[in-house]
Amino acid sequence: MSEKQLNEQQILDGLFETAAAAPEESVFLKRLGLRMTLSGLTASKVDNIRDRCTKREGKKGAVTETLDSELFNATLISEATTKLEVVHNYGKEDEQRVSLQGWGDSRITSRMKLSGGEQAIRRMLLAGELNAIGDRVLDLSGFGVDIDDVKN
Repeated sequence: MSEKQLNEQQILDGLFETAAAAPEESVFLKRLGLRMTLSGLTASKVDNIRDRCTKREGKKGAVTETLDSELFNATLISEATTKLEVVHNYGKEDEQRVSLQGWGDSRITSRMKLSGGEQAIRRMLLAGELNAIGDRVLDLSGFGVDIDDVKN
């Protein structure tokens, strides 16, 4: 065998290191010139976001729940964004970048008179962009895992 044999502790260390590191992906939104790095979220984080974005209404002893999908996607994107930058002349020799401190960066919120990052996302992204990026966050969070990836 050409590969180095690992001991039990090294194998377990590899498992825990992999489990602790969520997948990340850089996404470029050409229309806005925004590059964002998205990270997968834990199940408890996604559940918490879903719960915060669900409206509950009681009528005649029955409770109906309605998920605000726009707020849900905006919150997913806000929580999953680890790096955000505006890129001018993307991919060209004279490319310029401005790094932001996330969607709640005061240069965004104060200019647009918003209270936070979720509002900035909802204001800046088109409906399809919001859904596509929200779906990408869910994919990074393991919701797009194919059964073939899990079996055996």
